[in-house]
Amino acid sequence: CRQSLQTLQKTFLMSSSIPPQNEFSQGVADVDNRYARARTSTDELLPPVEPPSAGFIIQLFVIPAVIVAAVVAVWFVIESLARRGEQDPAQIVKALRSNNQARFQQAKELADMLRMPQRYPELKMSHDLSHQIAAYVDEMVAAGRPEDAEVTMRIFLVTALGEFQVDDGLPALLNAAQNDPERDVRRRAVNAIAVLAGAMAGLKPPAPLESEELTAALLKLADDQDELVRSETTFAIGVVAGGPDADPRLVEKLAELAEDPYTDARFNAAAALARLGNPAAPAAVAEMFDAESLASSLSGEKALTPEVTAESLAAQKAFKRNMILSSALKSTNLLLA
Repeated sequence: CRQSLQTLQKTFLMSSSIPPQNEFSQGVADVDNRYARARTSTDELLPPVEPPSAGFIIQLFVIPAVIVAAVVAVWFVIESLARRGEQDPAQIVKALRSNNQARFQQAKELADMLRMPQRYPELKMSHDLSHQIAAYVDEMVAAGRPEDAEVTMRIFLVTALGEFQVDDGLPALLNAAQNDPERDVRRRAVNAIAVLAGAMAGLKPPAPLESEELTAALLKLADDQDELVRSETTFAIGVVAGGPDADPRLVEKLAELAEDPYTDARFNAAAALARLGNPAAPAAVAEMFDAESLASSLSGEKALTPEVTAESLAAQKAFKRNMILSSALKSTNLLLA
């Protein structure tokens, strides 16, 4: 048995004297350790590291950047051409003068563009477009057509004239405010005069609206029999009267309007007098906090169409009440200052 065991051990040692050879190992017998494997360094396994060539850098970075820049440039050119077409005064007025529903879409798009000076900076300063729209407004006011579509279009256009930052449309607005047969058009024209005056005063340098024609028209409209027209005119007078060389008769008229029978006219006069620091302002502003005066102002809010719900009308009244009180607080702060 002992002899058989020794023979088996010799056989095992002989069979194990050759290290395994496969795709995962490369090595030779070592004197001290027959199972040790010769190790290959990492530098021998990886390809040599070389700095990137200029051609490689161009292919990797420069060429893609050029392609992206070309795409952006093409998009910019297309966008510029599209904007140029949208802002072409002749095309805009042609669409407004058309006899189909497209003119209302054009009127809406014009209003939207005028409210986005960052996107359409040239449009608000376009003398050509303002002049052409003003001429069209004069034609429509002279015709005085009572159809709803025609009245709506006149309201759209006088509102648009107020959004410009050039005064080419002022004569047309004065004409519409005084001579249009529809009260809503006249009201909106007066409001557009106020908006235009504020826009011109906000320019650098300011270019306030000041002329004898404007002063005469506002003084006349302040005595209009329609209370809503008087209220809008009071607001417009307050804006124009803030100019550096405004006619002093406008401030005197505001003091008169602080006693107007119509509550909203008195409130507009009070806020304007407070901005101007007029001595008549404190008593006028005090009324804006009066509960009965507030109720009188809110009573003028009525549902204009059957679709207006009671909840919607209540929300409208609450909004107006908050606006009046906010204006009263601002006016008080101005007087305190």
